[in-house]
Parts: sequence; C-alpha cells; structure tokens
Amino acid sequence: MVKEDFSDESSQCSNFAFMMNKQLQTDIKTIVQPTDILEQYNTNATTIHYILHNLFRGLKTTRRKYRLTINEIIFLNGVYLYCKHESTCISQDACLRFIGYYNLNKIKYYIGSLRGKGMIEIAEVINGYNRYKLTPLGISVIHDIGGSFEICLYDWFNKYNICL
Repeated sequence: MVKEDFSDESSQCSNFAFMMNKQLQTDIKTIVQPTDILEQYNTNATTIHYILHNLFRGLKTTRRKYRLTINEIIFLNGVYLYCKHESTCISQDACLRFIGYYNLNKIKYYIGSLRGKGMIEIAEVINGYNRYKLTPLGISVIHDIGGSFEICLYDWFNKYNICL
C-alpha cells in the first residue's frame, strides 16, 4: 500500500484530484428539517383548510348541475388537460400516467361513468385500444368550473372582507 502526502497541493494537482478534508471545515451549514411538513411549503393547516373548503364550495354548483362527483370532475379535468396539451385524445394507460391519482380499476370506472353521462366518447380505436375525447357537454363542464369558482371566491372574499 502506497501512502501519498498531499500537503503540497500545487505539486499534486496535476496528477491527482484535489480532495478537501471535510472534517476541518467549520462553516458547514446544516439544514434543519421542519417538524411540520406544511412548513416546507410555507403554508399552514388553516390555509389548506380554506383551499379545500373553497374547492368543494366552488364545485358545488357544477356538481349539482351535471350530477358529477368531485372525483369525476377531477378526472374530467385531467382528460381535458391531456387532450389540450398532449394529444387530441387519451387512452386508459395515458389516464393512468397523466392523472396519476387513480389505479387502473378506478380509471376504467370513471371512463365508464363519464361515457354513460355523455361527457366523453370514443374518438378512435388503435390496435384494439380505445382512445377517448371530450364531448361538447364535457367541455361545457370544464368551462362551468371556472365560472363557479369565480362566484364562490367573490362571495368568500366579500364575506370575510378581504380586498385584493
């Protein structure tokens, strides 16, 4: 075993990579992990409560008007985003990868449910795989979400005297 003396750094730099002795460094800063995971995102539980509260209140009129569940609206929104930004239609596997919240059985359930309600339809069949797209009714649900949120947030800000 050969022992190398690295005390003369200038002569050794040409042959070996320069390695620092990390035990001699005194100005190392350690990162303190927050005790509450919400602190990482600079938020608190109350803020999340208000977000979820307004999410359910904002979607209330859309849910009642079209007789949809929150999960169906989330799934429909995922299909809309995929069809708008990725491709013109979406398959079950693409739903599984893109939305990422549901397993394959739930994907199949929501596709069947939304097809039954006339929100999505089969656009094409490629190699035996169905690809789906939104119907005009499904697109109207997506547009209605924005309007119902604007009304909900307007009422909520006025109720608590919040000015933006």
